[in-house]
Amino acid sequence: MKTIQIKTHKMENSYTEYHFFILSKGLNSGKPLDMPCPNCFVLLAKSEEERNQLYWLCFGLWQRNFFHPFLTGSVIPFIRLEDLKAVINETLSKIDDHDFNKSIDVMQSLQKHQEGIVRQLELIKQAKKALMYKILK
Repeated sequence: MKTIQIKTHKMENSYTEYHFFILSKGLNSGKPLDMPCPNCFVLLAKSEEERNQLYWLCFGLWQRNFFHPFLTGSVIPFIRLEDLKAVINETLSKIDDHDFNKSIDVMQSLQKHQEGIVRQLELIKQAKKALMYKILK
């Protein structure tokens, strides 16, 4: 199938390719991130479409706790780069591209809807504060 490139992220690096970050430490190991953090890997994709496919694949694997059996460490659990690659590659070989792409479209739509709701909740919070400020001058 596809050859994916994942490597350990260094905070001083920046990337021009299509990419996203994957948390490497803690119980949320495997969670895809848009912004880097000190304990993460970076996945480099060849296109925006491939980036989106791999992002949502990692999101699904993380949501279903597929990475938990591979966590190592007694105090702060972490996932090894090789284990992360193995899980992603194995899952990639099993999925049907057509069905998966349809699911990605639905997930992106739900994500946009969720972001809209979060913005609305923030506006409601600000309106409450403004009202209380006005009342309690």
